[in-house]
Amino acid sequence: MRQKHGQNFLIDNNIAANIIKAANLDSNDNVLEIGPGKGILTKLIQPKVNKLTAVEINETLFQQLKHYFSFHNVVNVELIKKDFLKYDIDDIERKFVSNLPYNVGTAIIQRILPLQNWTTAVFMLQKEVIARLAAKPGSKDYGYISIFTSYYANAEILFDVSPKCFNPPPKIVSSVIKLKNKKAQYPDDVFFDFVKYAFSMRRKTILNSLCSFCNIPKNNVSKIIENCGLNVLLRPDKLSTFDFLGLTKEIKKYRICRA
Repeated sequence: MRQKHGQNFLIDNNIAANIIKAANLDSNDNVLEIGPGKGILTKLIQPKVNKLTAVEINETLFQQLKHYFSFHNVVNVELIKKDFLKYDIDDIERKFVSNLPYNVGTAIIQRILPLQNWTTAVFMLQKEVIARLAAKPGSKDYGYISIFTSYYANAEILFDVSPKCFNPPPKIVSSVIKLKNKKAQYPDDVFFDFVKYAFSMRRKTILNSLCSFCNIPKNNVSKIIENCGLNVLLRPDKLSTFDFLGLTKEIKKYRICRA
């Protein structure tokens, strides 16, 4: 069964309806659903949209959905049997709506967010993962994935979902998040590299993190940080996405000047 891929099947129709409502679907929309499972969301999305593409990795579930939509003569659903992380996404502008598999949910989101061809995404995942995606500077959940998300999207946590709404019931609470694409261009490679590096040593000050990351003398790093209007003693969890972008810009300026 699909559980080996981290999927717990949503069985609560009210929760499903609220997820669909959050996506604000209309007859012009193209939607991609990842891991439709037994189709509780799929069957609600289909009559509302222009086209629904559903990517399912499990052969049994794929065949069950294929039979259902064929039997009902549905023509606006394309079922694809594939691992979404290996699926080539086309350039059609679309929305994403999914109860994501727990074990690969973060990887799926990291693949989707940099794409230009989506407008809105409504996802359900573990509550703690959703909290990290939408965390703000200074909170315990704030980290690399929070900055990655905020760079590409505006995030809003919508509601929690009890384990009783699934079969089998997971041992954790789930949450639903809505993401809106900022259409941001991929940043300089230094940006995400430095963010990841800084949070790998989150107890270090930004001064020490930047020194070891860039191999730049401490007095020069102090000037870089001060040029961004930041305190050298701040730790990475106190810096916003904007702050990290500013530091990246100053690092590049320094390197160009020294070249």
